[in-house]
Amino acid sequence: MERETDRNVAEFHSLTGKIRAESAALKKVMLSESEEQELGGILQDFDNTIQAQVFSTLDHLSAYQLYEWREQIDGGDDSKNGE
Repeated sequence: MERETDRNVAEFHSLTGKIRAESAALKKVMLSESEEQELGGILQDFDNTIQAQVFSTLDHLSAYQLYEWREQIDGGDDSKNGE
């Protein structure tokens, strides 16, 4: 009975050691709350920049279509391949 208990204790210590090693690895992967907020801010800024660029691009395309875009782009060339 005592040997079985010793084996169980040894197995328990082995498992807790493995758990500690895995938790240390997880700490490197997991972000802290402040890191998460910082990353969220960076992503939000990036998203805002992209949205502004898309709006600006669509606005310019609309202007080109409304105001004789062909003349603005290639000086009024009506050939199919811009030659």
